[in-house]
Amino acid sequence: MKEQGSIAILLATYLSIVLLTVIGFSSVGVAMLASHRVQGVADFAVLYGHDRAVRAGKPNVGRLKLHVEEFVPITPASHRLEILQVEAWTSGQTSHVRICARYQDLFGLKINSMSLCREASARSFLVF
Repeated sequence: MKEQGSIAILLATYLSIVLLTVIGFSSVGVAMLASHRVQGVADFAVLYGHDRAVRAGKPNVGRLKLHVEEFVPITPASHRLEILQVEAWTSGQTSHVRICARYQDLFGLKINSMSLCREASARSFLVF
């Protein structure tokens, strides 16, 4: 018996599996980058706002909101982010910031369709 066939189908299958794997790993990498970018903006925003809002060890919520909303649009780290929501509040001596954003990726993998929310906080300590 003589079998005739083509190995092209097998090679096409292997190529598609490799391509799917590369796209999958790229998507995970971009999602991790987006998550860290939003967290970094939240961390720096709370530090910036808290530093300017604290008086006698206690942050003023009005000043905190003002300075956080001032900081977020001008920081270079937020240029690839579409900021959806910025919240700032205080509890005792602690300032809190929550930022929700969409990341606009460089690869065109449509990661920008998911919304990422991250929180950060800062606390003052009075030293006598």
